[in-house]
Amino acid sequence: MKKMLLVLLSGLCIAFPATRAESATSLWFDPLSQMYGPADAVYLDLRADIDEVDAIYGFGFDLSFDGGGTYISSPGDSGSYLTFVSFTPNSTYFQHDLLFPPLWDDGDSIAGEVPLGEPDVWGSNILLGTLAFDAPASEPFGTESFFLGPPAGDYGIFGEEGLLGATAFMPANPEADTNPVPIPTAAWMLGSGLIGLMGLRRRYWNVFP
Repeated sequence: MKKMLLVLLSGLCIAFPATRAESATSLWFDPLSQMYGPADAVYLDLRADIDEVDAIYGFGFDLSFDGGGTYISSPGDSGSYLTFVSFTPNSTYFQHDLLFPPLWDDGDSIAGEVPLGEPDVWGSNILLGTLAFDAPASEPFGTESFFLGPPAGDYGIFGEEGLLGATAFMPANPEADTNPVPIPTAAWMLGSGLIGLMGLRRRYWNVFP
């Protein structure tokens, strides 16, 4: 029995290193930059180009508001201005069962898996899912930056090894940002000032032709 156990353990040790983690050609946010105002809902699509040889049947990522210094732990975590609300996988290809979440979801919900029996996913401009954020209802609000990573792992409980190639290890660490919309009052004041200057100029020319 002990010999049988040792043989099984040896087999597992050989199998794990031999199994490569899946990867994709590139990964990006869409849009890369957008404007938002107080109490706005902000959405960022997560897209990828995936080679056929790297077809995936699952993915998991970590979201950072500070360029990869720290990563959020769950929905409800905030950056400087925006709060992460949810990630919704593209239901055309992936699912995220709340009762049985993907094994490589580490609690932040930014993960998805191909339903059992469905083919692996590959192709150009594949929508993986959409991240949703909430802006504060009142000022101050300003630029918020997003970073998806890390470079090669920490995707769920399996760390850098992945689940026998099930997780998607994307080589790119995409970044995006959101910026506050111009304040209407400030724009109105600027416009009023310009109109006033034009009026003064017109009076000046009337007095001194």
